[in-house]
Amino acid sequence: MNIISVGVHHKSAPIEIRERVSLPEDQAKAFLRNLIDDGLAQEAMVLSTCNRTELYVVPAMPEVDCRYMKDYLIAFKNAHNEVRHEHFFNRFYCNTARHLFEVASAIDSLILGEGQILGQVKEGYRIAVEVQSAGILLTRLCHTAFSVAKKVKTKTKIMEGAVSVSYAAVELAQKIFSNLSMKKILLIGAGETGELAAKHMFQKNARNIVITNRTLSKAEALAEELGTNQILPYESYKEHLHEFDIIITAVSIKDYVLKEPELQQSMQKRRLKPVIILDLGLPRNVDPEIGKLKNMFLKDIDDLKHIIDKNLELRRAELPKVQKIINEELIGFARWINTLKVRPTIVDLQSKFIDIKEKELERFRYKVSEEELKRMERLTDRILKKILHHPIKMLKAPVDTADNIPSKVNLVRNIFDLEEQNQRSK
Repeated sequence: MNIISVGVHHKSAPIEIRERVSLPEDQAKAFLRNLIDDGLAQEAMVLSTCNRTELYVVPAMPEVDCRYMKDYLIAFKNAHNEVRHEHFFNRFYCNTARHLFEVASAIDSLILGEGQILGQVKEGYRIAVEVQSAGILLTRLCHTAFSVAKKVKTKTKIMEGAVSVSYAAVELAQKIFSNLSMKKILLIGAGETGELAAKHMFQKNARNIVITNRTLSKAEALAEELGTNQILPYESYKEHLHEFDIIITAVSIKDYVLKEPELQQSMQKRRLKPVIILDLGLPRNVDPEIGKLKNMFLKDIDDLKHIIDKNLELRRAELPKVQKIINEELIGFARWINTLKVRPTIVDLQSKFIDIKEKELERFRYKVSEEELKRMERLTDRILKKILHHPIKMLKAPVDTADNIPSKVNLVRNIFDLEEQNQRSK
């Protein structure tokens, strides 16, 4: 029983190739059903996100190897003209498990430690369960991956610290104003960046968020999503600047949306109460001269990138801890999968020695007392346990590849003549 993994991800293929082999849920289900119904796989799972499409397969026949699965996916997507074998990665046996553990714990992600990937792995497993392509091996593999991810999240800091501009902005605001729920916030721009910043603010208990946007419908849609009805007309928001403790700008225009004279007047109305301005625009939305005003804290994308770089460095420092957790879980998984493969041989080995023991004891049944026979039986049980300890331990020991398991099994079966044992039992 082997498990292989092939796929494309951000390290192996450009985005246009990743898009070409992507498998949305309906296609993933059809793909898995085809594998099972065609007798190609005993078990199979698809993990498909914006950055990766990966197949986890327990082959049903020897010819179903990594190369076969690459061709199968390319044919399924009718992508012969665009996708080549070199766009794929492939993993075998324990390296397949290691890869999924690294994916689930977010150390194989485009953004180190990003939090969405575990949910996507769980979604892939859910789909496999729904189409009944997840058997004992994939179920154990996935649940072990979930356990790894949980340990990584609770025992390391790999997911701590902002690593996106919008989240870094919110994290900085929280450091300056510890309680965001008491602050009034103006969001200028309801595009993707502004939306993310507003949602991160909301997650940090900020509720007094006012939105302004050149297109009113976008502002209304975001306000509804956040559960607020606080919207300012884009033409008049500057008249209210003095009301806000935090101002976030995220608009795509060449001119500054906030200039120094406007903020100078605003600060006078506020009696110099501190204000944070988070400029998330590129090009910049805010006149840099504003940062020179007293109690005016202006931070732009470059400032936030310094925070992101520092946080990424801290996350990278956690990688040895993550790998230690993965290695520990991998050893346990390898032992379990080895046990599945060697269990019939262990049973045959134990049965053969028990047969020998019982035959030898039978010769003494009427030559010694019942008490003496019981003592002999206890003694032989202890001897058998010691004799079998090492070969059984050797059979259960982890191996580097699935190909090594038959070698171990054949060695033990030949040494102890277990084929003869099998025929006798039949």
